Amino acid sequence: MRLRLLLLVLFLGFGAIAIGWVYESSLRQPQDDASLVFPNDIDYFLTNMRYRQLNADGRLDFEFYTPRMEHYPLGDVSEIEVPSMQIATDSGPWQVDAIFGEFHHQQSRLDLRQKVVMLRQGDTPMQVYTESISFEPDRELVSADSEILMLSPQARITAQSAEFDFAAEIYRFDQARAVYRDENS
Repeated sequence: MRLRLLLLVLFLGFGAIAIGWVYESSLRQPQDDASLVFPNDIDYFLTNMRYRQLNADGRLDFEFYTPRMEHYPLGDVSEIEVPSMQIATDSGPWQVDAIFGEFHHQQSRLDLRQKVVMLRQGDTPMQVYTESISFEPDRELVSADSEILMLSPQARITAQSAEFDFAAEIYRFDQARAVYRDENS
């Protein structure tokens, strides 16, 4: 009799545990197992994207990298995280980095913002610091509509805005202040 009572208590105990587990499971909210959040207003996103554009001679025109890009079809704009770009010019390549970017597909224009740094290595190195630039690859033009600081071995230039025409190799500065050091002095 004791054995039957013990088996009955064990059976009822396991049954109560199972019923409690099923009831508690039905009260829990379902958890999303996906590690990526998919917004509903984008039509595609790319991760670890690298894009290269070549000129008519088959040489590199510019190269672009981002860890994540999301395309929004309503405005035909892509938002870009931590964009990094290299622009090939006759006077040497420019490395351009920023925190955020937007590519406007219809205008073929890349806007970079927050802590934009442009570096040119080679015979005439330069460093440019600003908060926003626009790059138009078809025109080989970079324009900065916010205050910039440009440093080179010979000069230190601050300006309210600037334009870098890589095709003509002309740099224009608005409301500029410059300190120039003569190499022969």
